[in-house]
Amino acid sequence: MVGFVSALRYWHWLLLVVLAGVSLLATEILVEHEQQLIRSQQLRHEVASAGQLKAMLESELNIPLYLTVGLASYVKASDGMVDKAELDILLPGLVEQAKHIRNIGVAPDNRLQYIYPLAGNERAINLYYPDLPDQWPAVAETIRSGQARLIGPIRLVQGGQAFIYRLPIFIPDDTYWGILSTVINIETIWSLLADKAAEQNVTIALRAKTPGQNEYGNSFFGEPELFYDDSLLLNLAIRGADWQMAIRATGPVLNRGLLLRVSLYAGTLCLLILLAWLFYSRQRLRQTANELSHSESYLRAVMDNVRDAIVVTSEDGIIEDANLSCFRLYGYPRDSLQGLHWSMLLATPQNIDEIYSATSAPEQEFEGLGLRQDSSQFELSLTRTRLVQGQQQQQLMLIRDITERKRIEKLKNDFVATVSHELRTPLTAINGALGLAIGGALGDLNQAAQKMLTMAHSSCGQLNQLINDLLDTERLASGKMRFAISEVALIPLLEQNITQIKAMQHQQRLVINQDNQKPYLVMADKGRLSQVCLNLLSNAVKFSSADSVVEIKLSEHGGMIRVSIIDQGKGVSGEFLPRLFQRFAQADNHNSRQHAGTGLGLAISKALIEQMDGNIGYQRLAQGSCFYFELPAAGALSD
Repeated sequence: MVGFVSALRYWHWLLLVVLAGVSLLATEILVEHEQQLIRSQQLRHEVASAGQLKAMLESELNIPLYLTVGLASYVKASDGMVDKAELDILLPGLVEQAKHIRNIGVAPDNRLQYIYPLAGNERAINLYYPDLPDQWPAVAETIRSGQARLIGPIRLVQGGQAFIYRLPIFIPDDTYWGILSTVINIETIWSLLADKAAEQNVTIALRAKTPGQNEYGNSFFGEPELFYDDSLLLNLAIRGADWQMAIRATGPVLNRGLLLRVSLYAGTLCLLILLAWLFYSRQRLRQTANELSHSESYLRAVMDNVRDAIVVTSEDGIIEDANLSCFRLYGYPRDSLQGLHWSMLLATPQNIDEIYSATSAPEQEFEGLGLRQDSSQFELSLTRTRLVQGQQQQQLMLIRDITERKRIEKLKNDFVATVSHELRTPLTAINGALGLAIGGALGDLNQAAQKMLTMAHSSCGQLNQLINDLLDTERLASGKMRFAISEVALIPLLEQNITQIKAMQHQQRLVINQDNQKPYLVMADKGRLSQVCLNLLSNAVKFSSADSVVEIKLSEHGGMIRVSIIDQGKGVSGEFLPRLFQRFAQADNHNSRQHAGTGLGLAISKALIEQMDGNIGYQRLAQGSCFYFELPAAGALSD
């Protein structure tokens, strides 16, 4: 951040500040204008909606009131002599003309004597208004003023709430005759009003002015808060009532002022950052170019000082770069390999597909012959790694001269073979002599001598096994071991192995668990397969507690037959698992040190199984271990 600030000069900062100030002023002017425009649009919407709702409410309420006035004219024309039969004809027609009328009542001398319709209003018949303390004051005021009044909402005697339009009637000689009352259904009016307001995306509230007072009472519809904010207010022209409506738009109003402010500020900020970044990037570009040049020089120095040859090719195998060790190894002049196919570095370039297959993973290694410029050959090991840079794919070849390593390995193998062969002859004689002595060929021996000879005979057997393991290892490494592959029945072979293990006086119990009673046939070398089974069974009983069970499980899947040897020992530690099948590998723990061994058994078993086209592995169990191997099945299982 300090470097970024110091990269900008004084006039750069001055220009950025001026641009920011101009943008701030212009943005606030535009936002203020936008807010005024939004409020103007909202007000026009409220005025238009208010006109429609006002006209609808006035129409719905005034129609029943005018019908009541018509009924009053009929009563006056009859001089108050109202005939029930005539009312039965007249009132149904009036009620049908106004859908919100709940009932019309006729009350001569303030006693409600006739109601239409009567159903649902029976409790109101013979109602005497002076007996209603909550309604009589309003009725008395209506009689005193001689004017019609729309009162409500009030609770009805027959149940429910409604508006009541009361019209006092005076016969021609100004004698008070009685009252006509029209009950208006409040629920239908409010429902209609709410639906219309929702269609217009507005919310409304209604309140009425108290008779005889110049103040409005509490709202009887909608939210009272609308009368105390910036909502639009207008008076309603309803006969016999002084109502006021408050209306306010409820639809979502896009605050384009905020959006405009954010957009302009964001744009200005982006512009300022872009200008500042352009100034800063110029200096950073120059610095980056210097660092890149230094990195390339450093990388080249590292590659040139690596002993192994490093070759970078395209996806098609065309050499793009190579280190100095590559040119030294092959005897080519510097920078003379670019553009050539890397297979020219091999003595057998026709095997390139085999090499690609053998080095498909970075940890896999191919061993072959390299070809120098002078046509001389050398032994090499090659590993291959894929490099992906964006859309471009490359290959990195690591080539090592292993001529000296191969020579040393050959000397070691020859030495092991020579020593092993030379030791077998005297060991065979010693083992035979000790066996004869223990068997009584020298006569009866005392207990001490018998014990010592038995111990010597056992040690001689272990040494002989060690030599056999060393010889097997050497044969497998050199490829000199021969295999006689044929059909082998696993169950008889395993039963024979179990008998041999039991002869060693182990206390574990060995059982065979098979899916059925049929013999399992595999393609293998019988002698070498028996060697593998004895090795795995010996390990199982060696590292299991006394009186435990060693289970031998057979199963078939995918054309392969698996033999699993499951013990109840402590299992193999996690850190030792990667070296489990390596030569001379032994777990460094107290349990393994109690048992003699060369560490070659599992390595030899793995090599033997793989030579017979099988595979071997290990699975750790919750209690114990499971070593298994798989071999190809010899056709379908026989009956």
